[in-house]
Amino acid sequence: MYTSMIFIMIIINIIILVVTISLLKRKNWQCFYIENEILYLYSLFVKKIPLSNIRNIEFETFRSRGSYSGIIRVYQKDAKVVKRYFQTSQVAFFVSEQMVLAEIEKITPLLKKYYIPYTINKRN
Repeated sequence: MYTSMIFIMIIINIIILVVTISLLKRKNWQCFYIENEILYLYSLFVKKIPLSNIRNIEFETFRSRGSYSGIIRVYQKDAKVVKRYFQTSQVAFFVSEQMVLAEIEKITPLLKKYYIPYTINKRN
């Protein structure tokens, strides 16, 4: 009986350790950013997508539990779609639609610079 509880506690500790290490490895706390012609999308682990492999990007904002969230969908040239949810890189109890749109506006000048088409949609 106690051995199974110890085993479960060891597994939980390993999961907490992996999550903590992945969060501490972040050098940039933005939701997504472009560096060295690579788009970085954060979730538990970082997804790196070369800009040369991106066909287009869709952003979508929506209301979720009294706050706003966003989705970034990256359509790649090899027919893969990467989807990540985001809110804001600021610490806030309530996220407004303007805060989500501000996160999107941080990256759009770089998308224009690299001629990557993008759309911003609002889900009702």
